[in-house]
Amino acid sequence: MKSKASYFSVSKPLILENLRRFWAIPALAFLVYFLSGVFPILMSYTHLNDMASYITMSLSNQQPFYMFAHLMFPIITAVVLFKYLQGVSSVSVMHSMPFTRGKLYNSGFLSGLILIATPILVNGLILLAISKPVYNQYGTENGLVTETLNLFSRADILNWIWVSLLIAFVIYAVSVFAGIVTGNSLMHFATAIWFNFLIPALYAVFIAYFSHYLYGFDTSGNWVEYGLRISPFLNVLQSNGVFGIGSTIYYIVSFLILYGITSFLYQKRRLEHATDSLAFGFMEPIICYLIAFLGMTLLGFYFQVLGQSELYMYAGLAAGTVIFFIIGQMIVKKTPRIYNMRSLKSLGIYTLIAIIFILGLNIDLTGFEKRVPNQDDTSSFTISENFIMSGMLNMNYVNGQPRYTRFGEEKEFLLKDPDNIAAAIALHQSFVDNKARFENLQNIYTTSVFIGYDPEDTFPMTRRYQIDYEFYRDSPHFKQIYESAEFKEYFTPANLNYTGLTDIYINSDMPTRETVEVDKKQEMLEFMSCLDRDFKAQTYEDLVSLKHAYATANINFTYKDPDSDRPNQLLHNSINYKITTNYENTIQWLEAHGYGDHFVRDVSEIEYIELYHYVQDENTSNRPVEYSIEEKMLPANQLKSLKVSDPEQIKMLLDTYESQNINYQDYYYGVIVYTGGSQFQDPKFIEKFGYDPEMSEKYATDQASMVTQQIYFNDGIIPDYVLEYFK
Repeated sequence: MKSKASYFSVSKPLILENLRRFWAIPALAFLVYFLSGVFPILMSYTHLNDMASYITMSLSNQQPFYMFAHLMFPIITAVVLFKYLQGVSSVSVMHSMPFTRGKLYNSGFLSGLILIATPILVNGLILLAISKPVYNQYGTENGLVTETLNLFSRADILNWIWVSLLIAFVIYAVSVFAGIVTGNSLMHFATAIWFNFLIPALYAVFIAYFSHYLYGFDTSGNWVEYGLRISPFLNVLQSNGVFGIGSTIYYIVSFLILYGITSFLYQKRRLEHATDSLAFGFMEPIICYLIAFLGMTLLGFYFQVLGQSELYMYAGLAAGTVIFFIIGQMIVKKTPRIYNMRSLKSLGIYTLIAIIFILGLNIDLTGFEKRVPNQDDTSSFTISENFIMSGMLNMNYVNGQPRYTRFGEEKEFLLKDPDNIAAAIALHQSFVDNKARFENLQNIYTTSVFIGYDPEDTFPMTRRYQIDYEFYRDSPHFKQIYESAEFKEYFTPANLNYTGLTDIYINSDMPTRETVEVDKKQEMLEFMSCLDRDFKAQTYEDLVSLKHAYATANINFTYKDPDSDRPNQLLHNSINYKITTNYENTIQWLEAHGYGDHFVRDVSEIEYIELYHYVQDENTSNRPVEYSIEEKMLPANQLKSLKVSDPEQIKMLLDTYESQNINYQDYYYGVIVYTGGSQFQDPKFIEKFGYDPEMSEKYATDQASMVTQQIYFNDGIIPDYVLEYFK
């Protein structure tokens, strides 16, 4: 019992001596905290509302000087307090004193905590003393409104004190551990910094390997958030300075574990290892292998960026292994004389481990890539892609998991219908079966598809795949999901979850058509009702078709943000719906309100359509060209073109052209040349098509100026005479 009591005991005289010797550290830390935090507040005390953003940044520990102090002062404290371990004479003197190793370690450790905590607590008390309500101002439709949310409350200050202590204590515990396992002060300081970021760095490295080798691995999920949570110092970058209960418990437990491990190692540390790079033999291969692993990764991915094949990456991995293993050996041995059989054997062991690791990822030893959930074990799923769902969903993270919602929606986008779940699993299986196809997508129209199963679970199964448009268009599983009543009900215009409609703009892709604005409440409701009926009746084929739209409706609305601290504030947003020629109700409404001819393409307005066949060729200068209404941009003379001026052929092209090319290396495109020149000076033309006098004058200076529009033709809709001409 006596030994246990002495093991956890401390020496008050030794603590006081440490405080007397190293008082400059907390004094300097106090100045950094005070001058960067308290002093600016005192200088602006009569108008603190102007300092609202700075106060928020400081109390959330995202202020650069605070972050510097939280990191460096705990490390410096650990280095100077345990510096005696790094010298032969000093460590002999300290260990010859009438203290047990346990008391010596505990006293030094506790001294450091006091030195670190004092400046934080003193500044915190000053902040509490000068605290007064500070309100921020937010813009609304009616002007600036002062909110009742106090940004400089005592609760925020107390949270800052607690979080700051937690960050500093964990960094200090890691730094003390670094001092116990190293044998000189320089190595102690370097490893203290390195160890504090080592686990997040390794985490990021493994994520990089997984995303590169594991087909379907989702890097946009909760990985970044979890990686930052590993370190309290990094966690403030995403948590706004407030740690959750789980994170707080994790940091406290980590601190206690580090304290226990370090205390145990202190008891086992041999005095003769002072001045060595490392004080424990088992740390030598660990440090060396970590350096080799990180260096191998760095060169491997760097070579991959430079090269054109996977062989470049493997060359980089091999070069990084040799180079950084040698560097690691020199560091841990503290000598360049490391070329011996023992080092060669160690290199062989590391190389074998690295090969097994890379090979295991390559052949998917864990079965990650082929794992597909069982329908009986799946109750819901969420899906997202950018072909048609871009702009329809808002993505954020809840408990580290991706959460897809509509704007202002608290309810997550989840599909639970058994038929849809079966379709999602079959879709997932089709991605797995077509791995070879999707891993070699180049120069074609693609998108990223995310699938998450049972998102409410603690560790839901998520996958992300890059797929091509043709697969997407022909997928029966996408068709089942997108035509289902469950999907339609969520995305239908009638369920946008808006509090009010602001206005609706209906646009044509024709540059000679002005935008139609609908701003009367009754007309907006009528239009939304027609759009809703057509959307629900729309087939999947029509939904994903690349054929140019009849029109596009831009719906602007207001909604309440469920995550806002201001429940009465209305936010603004918008969403687009493509109106195809199959939107019968919507088109009838437009015709009934006098817009029937507005979206009809009139052949008489077009002078001609010039067609081109673009083929990517390294030996030519052919490149796709862009056309705008602002200036005349014609292709280079060397490009072969076909000018179509026959009204019937023009009408056929107008009826079939598409808005997007699929193959970026080989495709047909055209340029619609609308009537220009003196016609733009006609006031009736300007009034009809929405051009102002300034634009009219611009075109009057150049009678040859023309309004153009670029269009595309993919396989299946290219007329035979065009194919024959470019053969």
